[in-house]
Amino acid sequence: MQMVAFIVFIFTFLFLSYFYLVRCLSIVFKPKNKYMIRFVIFFYIVTIAAGFFGGRIFRNQKFIPEYFHIIVWVSYSFLALLLLMIVSFFTVDCFLIVKKIFYAIKRKNYIEKLKKLVDEENINKDRRRFFFVIAFAVSFCLTGRAFFNARRVPQVKQVFVPIQNLHPDLKSLSIVQITDLHVGQTIGKEYVESVVEKINELKADIIVITGDLVDGFVSQLTDWVAPLGGIKSKRGLFYVNGNHEYYWDAKGWARYMEELGYTFLENEHRLLKIGRAQLVIGGVTDLNADRFDIMQKSNPKKSIIGAPKNADLKILLAHQPNSAFSSAELDYYDLQLSGHTHGGQLWPGSWLIRLLQPFHPGLTLFNKMWVYVSRGTGYWGPPARLDADSEITLIQFRES
Repeated sequence: MQMVAFIVFIFTFLFLSYFYLVRCLSIVFKPKNKYMIRFVIFFYIVTIAAGFFGGRIFRNQKFIPEYFHIIVWVSYSFLALLLLMIVSFFTVDCFLIVKKIFYAIKRKNYIEKLKKLVDEENINKDRRRFFFVIAFAVSFCLTGRAFFNARRVPQVKQVFVPIQNLHPDLKSLSIVQITDLHVGQTIGKEYVESVVEKINELKADIIVITGDLVDGFVSQLTDWVAPLGGIKSKRGLFYVNGNHEYYWDAKGWARYMEELGYTFLENEHRLLKIGRAQLVIGGVTDLNADRFDIMQKSNPKKSIIGAPKNADLKILLAHQPNSAFSSAELDYYDLQLSGHTHGGQLWPGSWLIRLLQPFHPGLTLFNKMWVYVSRGTGYWGPPARLDADSEITLIQFRES
């Protein structure tokens, strides 16, 4: 049912986008007739749909035609430009509407004068076209910038988490978190290798992956994910799944990650001894896992069964930040590491995410438990990031 709603939403969005772009580009180019613009936009929208839905259909059938990845790349790149064109044009529309309202209030007879003064009406049309031309140009510039941000090697973001009575043996502890890599659409082996190289330069004690690693089945993506087995850590590699793994055989990916040397945490924990200090690393399944398999329902309480109550540091890996609502009630974990939201990924989503999500990107204290939400190491959908850069997170601890 959720997938049906998603498909209906995408089709509706593309359908409405067609008419909106025809209207806006007609203002920009002022054609004698709109047939050519309608044809170009129709082809543009069909290309987006072909890559977006075709990729999912072929992956589910476990057969991907040769060279289809080119269509996927073109499709998702078109989608990035489409989104930013709509945002740019819509911003201009809002500006012009506000401007008209302002002048209507300021001059009560404004509307009547516009009807009488044809010259003034023509001037307004020229001004509108000028703004739309600027918006059209800006959308291309923003798309180029967003593409560059998405495809470059993620930057290392250093985060210091304050912990009360931090054990001396944990003051030099370093944890690297990567999340939401989304290997399989336009993120392939080369991108993964660049991430691995960057991580190994940090020489961290512990590496954690907090879900949404892939968009495809194990048999399709092993070559692209395999470089993650080359990550080096001093004290272990840990992995929990996200919601996207459940679209592509979550159990299969858990087994494969274990083959690469990762400890898969399924509502459980591991106890590490670092010098004289005890470190608990727990992990839960995705918050919506029970929609796919009731046996894998996320259960933070189960993750601490048998865990020492007086451990010096307790960390929970949970893909969705909202897992904190239940994990914080345990009054056990000191820190939860999450991803999922991508920080909105593409402006204005980077602003809207702060209105729609209770946990914002970065570090937040919630009921005595710290929650860190990463913006993600990869991206989903269009190869674009704007105002929400991808990151490799280096987490260290200091005395509160």
